[in-house]
Amino acid sequence: MKTNFLLLLLIGIISISCKNEGSRSGIPAQPEISIDDTNFKEIKKNNYSIKVHKDWMVDSNPLSEIDLYIYMDLEDEFTENINLLIRELGTSKMTLDEIVKTERADLETQATITTSERIITPSKEYQRIIMSFPFYGEDLKFLQHYFLKDSRLYILTFTSLERDFNRYEKVAEQIMQSFKVDE
Repeated sequence: MKTNFLLLLLIGIISISCKNEGSRSGIPAQPEISIDDTNFKEIKKNNYSIKVHKDWMVDSNPLSEIDLYIYMDLEDEFTENINLLIRELGTSKMTLDEIVKTERADLETQATITTSERIITPSKEYQRIIMSFPFYGEDLKFLQHYFLKDSRLYILTFTSLERDFNRYEKVAEQIMQSFKVDE
């Protein structure tokens, strides 16, 4: 009798957790961000768009491996920035889960990962990772978003001094959440 009760309880818990509407793989859907604020301007480039806060500067051609560089033009010792790296995966049929697993293994050899979560909105799905990394006597903190679309991996990275991260995180997150790959 006690075994049947525990079995029914377990089946009930599994049924409830699997019935999460609007999600894939049991991951809850997140609300879509909407930036209609005049403090943001949209940048369209190649096959993506992103909205950038008016206080941040944009360099559309920073380095060959970086597609976009957004930064704070402040007169302090470190330039907080967001950069976009696009990797062509070619014929590789890797899933976002496989990519994140590989990236995490590489990152964990140097950085301390504090958060790694899948975010699903009505129009996109991405992995969000926050990590810290010591670099030349400074503690840096990173916020990354990984998007996979049509054999391309898009990695958006916000970089800040760890002590200043909370000051810039909200606007950086808004910018990064506004990122969209064209259909």
